[in-house]
Amino acid sequence: MSAYSRRGGMSRLQGNRRRGLRSVPTRVAGRALLGLALISVALGFVAFDSFTVPLKTEVRRASAGIVFTGALERVDAGLQLLDAGAIPRLYVSGVNAGAGIFPARFVSQFSLRNPNIPDSQRLVACCVEWGENANNTFQNASDTKCWVDRRGLTGPLLLITSRQHLARALAALAGALPHRALIPYPVDEAPSPTNSLRQRALEYLKYLGTIVAVRLPWVDNGNRLDGPFAKTCPSTL
Repeated sequence: MSAYSRRGGMSRLQGNRRRGLRSVPTRVAGRALLGLALISVALGFVAFDSFTVPLKTEVRRASAGIVFTGALERVDAGLQLLDAGAIPRLYVSGVNAGAGIFPARFVSQFSLRNPNIPDSQRLVACCVEWGENANNTFQNASDTKCWVDRRGLTGPLLLITSRQHLARALAALAGALPHRALIPYPVDEAPSPTNSLRQRALEYLKYLGTIVAVRLPWVDNGNRLDGPFAKTCPSTL
């Protein structure tokens, strides 16, 4: 081997070593960022449903209570707050068979569930409205925006839904009403017969997906999530 070849080989070897040394900080930084991301996701999973019931003074700030359906206990909580005079009116988004709620039997259905409310029919006639078109959380949020705009409400909204659903519901509603004060009101539902950890993990993943969809609306450029609310508010809520 000539001296020239030996020098060329050594030069290439040194160059490879230098490139390897330069790539070390990049790999370390990448692993550190990945580690931080995993820690952030883990901490988020621990805390995403750590809501507490707000103080009465905070609840009374609300211009309306908003229920996103999915479990009957959520509607019960809204009606109880309304009957106690804690909120002035109640809107229930997603009153349909998919949520196990039937508009024609709304009063009788919830009268049986809330026997301590003396006159459910009067209470509902006075101060409860609902929408029947929403079938998911994004549609609940759009439905609520339609109702709020139609009623001309400008004050804070008390969002009433299950504890594990609340973070996702808040993210969706904040996307629909970005400048509106929202007060979270968690409701503890009946224990699920399925694996609670698995259910909680699934709800957390849905929450993360909701954040992505709200911040990057082009992800759903087909407007599949918004359904009947994709272009405008339905003529009737």
